[in-house]
Amino acid sequence: MRNLLRNKDADVRMIGAVVGILITLIIAVLVFYNIAGSIDTTSIDAELTGTPAANATDDTLDQAATFFQIAPIIAIVVVAVVILGYVGKIGG
Repeated sequence: MRNLLRNKDADVRMIGAVVGILITLIIAVLVFYNIAGSIDTTSIDAELTGTPAANATDDTLDQAATFFQIAPIIAIVVVAVVILGYVGKIGG
């Protein structure tokens, strides 16, 4: 952290990193749910007897939902660290 505080360009880099993380998170959510929503599990289950494709898709969606609930918290923590680092730089 001290190296970042001594670097005059560090503020721009930290803000760029936070913006990049948030944009990546948004794109990941949009891409995943567009792909997962287009899977037709009814026809898969009809063609493959004994293979519950719908269950596998539901499990994947449940796991993704858990990740996408936690990911914004991670983004908020990253933003808070950047803000605290900047405030510490101004105050110190």
